[in-house]
Amino acid sequence: MHRGNSSLSSVAVTDPSLLRVNVIIAQSTDYDGFLSESIEALIRDEADNTVANTGIQMNVNGRALSLNNGSSNYYGAYPHYRLTDLDLPIDANATYAITLVLTDGREYALGTIHALPAVTPDQFSPPTQHSRRQSLTLTWQNLEPDNWLKSQWKRWQGETSATTLKIAKSNWVKDQWGNLQVDHKSGNEADFLAVPVGAGEQEYTVPLSFFEGPLNQFNALEIQIDSEKNLIIPKPFREGSVISSVNSTVYRIDVTD
Repeated sequence: MHRGNSSLSSVAVTDPSLLRVNVIIAQSTDYDGFLSESIEALIRDEADNTVANTGIQMNVNGRALSLNNGSSNYYGAYPHYRLTDLDLPIDANATYAITLVLTDGREYALGTIHALPAVTPDQFSPPTQHSRRQSLTLTWQNLEPDNWLKSQWKRWQGETSATTLKIAKSNWVKDQWGNLQVDHKSGNEADFLAVPVGAGEQEYTVPLSFFEGPLNQFNALEIQIDSEKNLIIPKPFREGSVISSVNSTVYRIDVTD
């Protein structure tokens, strides 16, 4: 939980054990295929207060992240470090080396991570329409690339990953310009499904009962694939320091009568 601005924001900081560092390399693709990307970092002290110190520098592949003192980011409206432009595109075939420089000029290597790849149509291609009078079977392959043995080996090295398929009901209407927008969604847990994704080829059937209630006035299913990879930043940094790559892709299936 974020508390406030740390006293470390305005003094010399030379001890990395005072800091918890979280770095997020994020990509998201919306219903229309629009891709948004960001590389951001948040530094906290032992009391979970945000450290916004102009003398501390965060770097990604040698590129400096700028300190932003309060606009919204992945974590919320807190001071954070971010890449101000994306001349450094996020590429799943590239590695991202994260370093931190404290106020005494000493540089610490936090870790190196591969960004998660975007979901391709070969991996997952849901239908654009489906009848509410039938169950729906979704199939996918290789959304979670690592088998159990490989994932355990990576876990031993401080890296974990997980992918979840999420399904939710929503009702869409056209605005005055003819653009589709969400009118309402259900707040009932029974109108949401979350399916853990494993390696290889898999399928999941949305039962007919899901279409029948509790929210029965809806015209779309929102399908979201959320993937996250986490790499632990080792001591001397505080426990909970992590480099993360997250990727989210959203689809809409129109539900017909």
